[in-house]
Amino acid sequence: MNVRKTSKGFTLIELLVVIAIIAILAALLLPALNRAKTEAVSAQDLSCKKQLQLCWHMYALDFGDRLVINADQSQPYTVGNSTMQDWCEGIMDWTANPPSENTNFQYLIDPVVSSLGSYYANNYKVCWCPADNYLSPAQHQKGWDHRIRSVAMDGAVGDGKKYTFPNWNGEKMWWAVKGSDLIAPGPALSWVFIDEHPDSIDDEIMYVNPAEINGTGVFTELPAGLHNNACCVSFADGHAEIHKWVNPETIHKVTYTVIDQVSVTLNKDLGWLAQRTPYGTQ
Repeated sequence: MNVRKTSKGFTLIELLVVIAIIAILAALLLPALNRAKTEAVSAQDLSCKKQLQLCWHMYALDFGDRLVINADQSQPYTVGNSTMQDWCEGIMDWTANPPSENTNFQYLIDPVVSSLGSYYANNYKVCWCPADNYLSPAQHQKGWDHRIRSVAMDGAVGDGKKYTFPNWNGEKMWWAVKGSDLIAPGPALSWVFIDEHPDSIDDEIMYVNPAEINGTGVFTELPAGLHNNACCVSFADGHAEIHKWVNPETIHKVTYTVIDQVSVTLNKDLGWLAQRTPYGTQ
């Protein structure tokens, strides 16, 4: 007598139950995976800012406490009989026309144009936020990976030619020339490097009016919010932190157009930056 062996397969209901369980598990795991990825990128950016800050400090030690030049539009600056170069050069924009300063890392490491390049051992990626992968359609078409710089330095830190603001809220613009000038609010609360918004970044300097501590005034250029609406900032004492922005006016979607001179009222984020911007005590 022949016995026919039959194999029992999954029923449709059983398959649907399995699929539903997988979907639920994926829904539970994906946010955790995204958080882990975000935290890893933030940790990498913090490391970059701490390295930059250390280089900034080492430069001052080598030059008798004199801070590295931080001039508007990377203009060379003459001190005595010596012409001193800016900490770096290069203008970021959304064009893709060659030769492009958006991709030429020599602007960050060549000692002819960059005073800090040798201090970070020509590792130009310390000037780039790993969360900043924004490229215009024209730049994407060129096959670029990312622009080379995301960071800017506080306009109140470092000597050099600065932009003249027509209305600085009655506060005379001031900047620290030496490390010892950082008295108010002091090194631990004086910001130096910051990631700048992809639509705002151009040259290597960013200005904040220290008088606008109540948050009413102007963002001359916007800070970045690439870490889930948070930004990496370093300070003169050597530490760096990821700071979360809280006001919608601070957080702009990247539109591949130039954004600057954003007027705000009672903006806590502008107030936070103003409180941490060095100012003269005399």
